[in-house]
Amino acid sequence: MISVEKALEILEANVPEPKRVEIRLEDALGMILFSDLVSPESAPRFTNSAMDGYAVRWSDCCGIASNGPKILQVHGESQAGVPFFGTVQPGEAIRISTGAMLPEGADSVVKVEDTEEAPSGVKILATPIHGQNVRVEGEEFKAGAFLFAKGTRVGPRELAMFAAVGVKTIPVYRSPRVSLLITGTELAEPDSELIKPYQIRDSNTIMLSSATNDSGAHLNKICHVEDDLAQTIQVMEELLTETDILLCSGGVSVGRHDHVKDAAEAVGFSELFWKIRQKPGKPLYVGRRQDTLLFGLPGNPVSAFMCFYHYVRPVLARLQGSSNEYRSMTARVGFQIKNHGNRTNFIRVKVAKEPNELACIKEIAQQGSHMLSSITTADGYIILEPGALLEPGELVEVALF
Repeated sequence: MISVEKALEILEANVPEPKRVEIRLEDALGMILFSDLVSPESAPRFTNSAMDGYAVRWSDCCGIASNGPKILQVHGESQAGVPFFGTVQPGEAIRISTGAMLPEGADSVVKVEDTEEAPSGVKILATPIHGQNVRVEGEEFKAGAFLFAKGTRVGPRELAMFAAVGVKTIPVYRSPRVSLLITGTELAEPDSELIKPYQIRDSNTIMLSSATNDSGAHLNKICHVEDDLAQTIQVMEELLTETDILLCSGGVSVGRHDHVKDAAEAVGFSELFWKIRQKPGKPLYVGRRQDTLLFGLPGNPVSAFMCFYHYVRPVLARLQGSSNEYRSMTARVGFQIKNHGNRTNFIRVKVAKEPNELACIKEIAQQGSHMLSSITTADGYIILEPGALLEPGELVEVALF
């Protein structure tokens, strides 16, 4: 057996380089840029009006405060998407909509509220500031301006910016492709009405598939096999097509019917490690075949879940170009915790937020690897080394689910 620290070190040395792709905007949500991006266009692309009103020559509107309103002849209209292509001459105005192109010759926009309709045109009631209500081409940024840095996670705001400046595809790290192999003769479908007294409802499939999707990876295929070596080898080989990560559940311990390790090595995986001094999740197996990693997770749901969060999720993050592998917070210990064993313990805890104080972690009494309530009632977990003792009031780092 190896330590948790050593297992993470081996994994870090064996995570393949993230794959890079150019992808269309509609497929890019949640992905991470692998290079800086600059804008191909200025924003705004053209000089336009910020208000509904009249495009005018500022010089035609001077002196209103002392000499009274001025009447300008209206010679057309510029609408959003339907510009006025003529030139505004002295003494003229063009009716204009918000977002419409400013006509040549005009340099200011008088808002509707500062005008009145007149029989021979429009009455300007107030002199605008020169350039008022005008959005100048490139005033936000010019073509070639820096937009986003390498490592930016693409969200709705970034997608809006890309669309606004005419970007069609963006350079991102490809989502890792994950296939799922669930083993166990004892498993029944979750909704089976014909379940036998000796069968267990399969909760690992939905747990691991949803955890995979939640991690930003692409779930490629899901297969189930009984505890049979030949069948496990055959299905494992089939699943390896277009797969970056193969997640196996069950069949990794030392029983006569545990075949994942032997099957993995039969299809060409080299063992990176097997068995970690940790609780839960001791029998975790990890192998590598070229650029594909295989994780043999324990069959117990809690063990599988904890191994996924502590080992698989960070690898999926790395394959997406992310350095944000764990979410964590500092909290105050609310009860005495001691690790009496010789393995690193992943203690599931509840986080209680208290006004004007650090959050406090509360005990979850049932920590068995077969007890799903130990994770469904938990907000995260703390790592407790063998022999370690934490007293109430001490500060500890909580890894959050």
